[in-house]
Amino acid sequence: MAHDTQEPAVGRRLLLGGKHAATVRYVGPLEGQHGTWVGIEYDEAGRGKHDGSLGSTRYFCSTNPTAGSFVRLPKLLEAGDFGRSLAEAALDRYGRMSVGGNGQPAAVASYGDLGAETEQLYVSTSSNRRIPVDLRVPSASTRRLSGAAGAALAVLACQRIATVGTASELQALLPTLTDLDLSDNLIANWSFVVELAAALPSLTTLNLSGNRLALPSPPHAAVPSPTTALASLQSLVLNGCGVSWPQTVAVAQLLPNLRQLRLCSNGLSSLQLPHGQALEAAAAGAGKLSLNNENNSGGSDGGSSDGSHTSELLAAAFANLELLDLEDNAIACWAEVALLSRLPRLHSLLLSGNRLRTVQYTSGFDSLTALMLGSNQLGSWEAACQLDRFPSLRDARLSDNPITAAAPSTARYQCIARISQLTSLNASVVSAAERWDAELNYLRQKYGELAPTAPQAAAGSALASSMVQLTICHGAKRLEKKLPASLTVGKLKLMLERLLRVKAGQQALLLVPPEGSSSQPEDISDEEGRELRYYDVGDGWRLDVTVGDSAARAATLAAAKDAAAMAHAERMEQHEKAIQQFRAVEQRLMV
Repeated sequence: MAHDTQEPAVGRRLLLGGKHAATVRYVGPLEGQHGTWVGIEYDEAGRGKHDGSLGSTRYFCSTNPTAGSFVRLPKLLEAGDFGRSLAEAALDRYGRMSVGGNGQPAAVASYGDLGAETEQLYVSTSSNRRIPVDLRVPSASTRRLSGAAGAALAVLACQRIATVGTASELQALLPTLTDLDLSDNLIANWSFVVELAAALPSLTTLNLSGNRLALPSPPHAAVPSPTTALASLQSLVLNGCGVSWPQTVAVAQLLPNLRQLRLCSNGLSSLQLPHGQALEAAAAGAGKLSLNNENNSGGSDGGSSDGSHTSELLAAAFANLELLDLEDNAIACWAEVALLSRLPRLHSLLLSGNRLRTVQYTSGFDSLTALMLGSNQLGSWEAACQLDRFPSLRDARLSDNPITAAAPSTARYQCIARISQLTSLNASVVSAAERWDAELNYLRQKYGELAPTAPQAAAGSALASSMVQLTICHGAKRLEKKLPASLTVGKLKLMLERLLRVKAGQQALLLVPPEGSSSQPEDISDEEGRELRYYDVGDGWRLDVTVGDSAARAATLAAAKDAAAMAHAERMEQHEKAIQQFRAVEQRLMV
């Protein structure tokens, strides 16, 4: 534990009790109290006792009404852990590389054989959820930095890192580092990133999730040109850092080659910028970062709206951005998202876990190929129709929205049919056959049935509407079973093993739609993770269970599809004749 003997600066990060992270918000006297006190704000809501005020006097303002606390300075210096340097943490974790006769790293200089040790690590999702994993780490004497000249990737999460340390020592430890994960440490401000980039010029990816950063760090004049130290940084992760959108835009101006930016779980509700030619960074008392263009004084568009001007500023700040992750925030209005429409290279926009109710495409988003909108509040199929207007959209996520939750068995084909260029939906590939089925089913629903439909499940209960009646055929056996549409193929095989005495691994399963259906037969033998509802199964379908090799299965499936195709062609021919007769009658009546 690193204790301090000097009065901590406002904004400094520390640990109390070995696990409770906090930020120094005030240092000085308290009314009616003796000595020097330190006001701190805990990261954990409810860990403190107040919001930064005592009696009638406010000393600081915490984001949560019960996150603030006051501690006597001597007690804080004794109990607080103010962290260590990145160089120290890297040395503890990876050891020091020794140099061989050819100038290349030869071995690790360790501080004794510590034996095998177990470390608690976490896998972080894009939304900053941490999943614990156990990793068996070899003894310190056998650890090596990957690659011929050092590590390409280093993970130093939860290592109490507060400063960079000695640049020369860090360069010796990690000379060619490109990816660095510093999640959940004690990093307090942007100057750390500037110093780090200068020490590690090959760094391209930096994860600072869980660090309560003050962006940008003053003084602004000390920040180097974006063409020098920060030019190599291409991917920045700031999940759960408590940063604001204007701060992020200001920092982006210092990263000319930024390709990926992740801002999950920051409570962002707006992507607007403050009015005027400059942005006042809200945290750490930072100076002004100019966001104006050459014609700003008279209105860059000759009287255009503030939204249009903001779009131009964002396009200039994120000129090379390709992926923007805004998942698990509080964006509720599509007009905020539309401000990103002019980003010239944006191809992936992640908005899952927000509060969007509508999608309204007007223009722009020319390069956008992937749009994730899962777990929002989209309540109308008009949202899917609007997605069809995006010129380059190929990949979308719409799961866990009211429109998909209301009819889970038909939601997929509705989405596919309404978004004409979609090749992937909810992380599942859209095949040509699936698109054909989806569009045909959509037309049947919208313009009337082209053929008699299968009997519907009995109305009156949610359970009944989620069950399907299947006829299971195996040799001479013929069984009628009512099964839940959520049943996976894997569980279906286990049930059939008990019913038919056929090993699950030997079963060949063929789903055959009822006569008159426009759906195609499906071989589901190898799709053990899929649910029956994925195939749009309804009452009256048949499940053929056989035991055979892959060639026999393929032949059976081909024969079934040929028969279905012939039947479908006959129905379509009859339907076309009926339409022609109807048109002939209509023309006679109009004469």
